[in-house]
Amino acid sequence: MKSLQHILTGLFVSALFFSCKPTVPRHIIQPDEMEDILYDCHVADAMASLEYGDQTNYNSRLYRLGALKKHGITEAEFDSSMVYYTRHADRLHTIYENLAKRLGDEALALGADANDINRADIEVGDTANIWTAGRDIVLMPTPPYNYAGMYVEADSSYHRGDRFIFSCEAQFLYQDGLRDGIAHVAVKYSNDSIAIRTMRMSSNNRFNLEVPNSDSLGIKSVRAFVLLMKDRRSSETTVKLMSLKNIRLIRCHPQKKKEEKKDDQKGAPSPASSPMSRPEPTTTDTVRPAKP
Repeated sequence: MKSLQHILTGLFVSALFFSCKPTVPRHIIQPDEMEDILYDCHVADAMASLEYGDQTNYNSRLYRLGALKKHGITEAEFDSSMVYYTRHADRLHTIYENLAKRLGDEALALGADANDINRADIEVGDTANIWTAGRDIVLMPTPPYNYAGMYVEADSSYHRGDRFIFSCEAQFLYQDGLRDGIAHVAVKYSNDSIAIRTMRMSSNNRFNLEVPNSDSLGIKSVRAFVLLMKDRRSSETTVKLMSLKNIRLIRCHPQKKKEEKKDDQKGAPSPASSPMSRPEPTTTDTVRPAKP
């Protein structure tokens, strides 16, 4: 009887816990609808980025207002909802995780190649993608959602002379403030020297960053991260998001030089090099006299 009472008590406590779980207020755009709206906003920004000149910012705002009108949402309703989600960064991060997957799936459906590494502007050969922090991510200036990175210690698959190329497609969704994304790659070599490369990202574009290895050193470890910096001069409640797609950190083995083919018939004159057909050396040739 006591065990039954304990079970009922446990069920009551569980029901009470789930009933008290905080939900998004009714006057706020719900997560599923917000995901759809943000998706259309990203499409609007992509359309505007294809245009040049002074009309880009104007068209971006115009297209975004069209996306809100499509969902029957006013700009004031969208802004107030974004203020709520910005203050609840975990929920906004979940929305953008779903959105990043949705954008990636659609790119594949439109013909993008998930294994395509040519877009990183590298020579295809003995290569591998060693980035482990997620292919598509979304960052916001609020820690810990402003950072994504990885660290790997080299093993037998790393060779002397390996170089590294980081690449990604960046897209910003900002209402105000300075767009300031950072990509950082640091390679530690066998002699304990460290090569560091850093680049800033502030526009909707594709970015590449290379760490060469011209000295053909061995590799000890590789560290890489992306970071979205905070603009302290802008509003704390406006939308500031950086979406990174198709993130790769390509490890490229050095290209082996082709060995010169040896002539098995060395010393045997060919028809073209017989004494009867051999041309006289010009003044630029160096001719050694034969030993007597």
